[in-house]
Amino acid sequence: MSQKPYDAAYFDRWYRGPDAPRGEVELRRDVALAVAAAESVLARELTGVLDVGAGEGRWQPVLQQLRPTASYLGVEPSEYAVERFGATRNLCHGTFATLDELAFDDPFDLVVCADVLHYLSEAEIDAGLDTFVDLVGGVAYIEISTADDQAEGDRMDFQARPAVWYRERLHRAGLIPVGLQLYVHREVAADLEALDLVDSRRT
Repeated sequence: MSQKPYDAAYFDRWYRGPDAPRGEVELRRDVALAVAAAESVLARELTGVLDVGAGEGRWQPVLQQLRPTASYLGVEPSEYAVERFGATRNLCHGTFATLDELAFDDPFDLVVCADVLHYLSEAEIDAGLDTFVDLVGGVAYIEISTADDQAEGDRMDFQARPAVWYRERLHRAGLIPVGLQLYVHREVAADLEALDLVDSRRT
């Protein structure tokens, strides 16, 4: 596991400073896309969002504006982020690999894992992936940078895996892509139109 300090200075640099590759406009666009996709799949307004690797919980205030009645839970390993934003943005301490140690009553309409997996080891991904997939009741938004992309931002501990590695791993775990880094559970995919789905086997 990385010893990189996810402290206030880290978030100031990569989310608010001149090195930040994306700003508030891009964030709002991502949240709106994920919410619309989940509601399209579910054919109703979403009620619950889980954000794994939530950082400071930046999705929470945007989600609250879009869907004031929807619940939000962020899981985040940074002690700084949980101490600073835990109460106001509903963050709890945890990691992708330790999701099975947290108590979840039901799957979530939208599960977010943005800018996380490409910093994790293969063992960490394997440890948490089955639990993560089980929590996807509607749509998963999994933003991943690969060795095939010209990724910007923090490169410390970046795992330069090819896109096909993630496609195969997510597919084996039961997640089917519907485009734009959005995925549905295999059981949900069975109810969608054939052309809603992306061929995840391509390289």
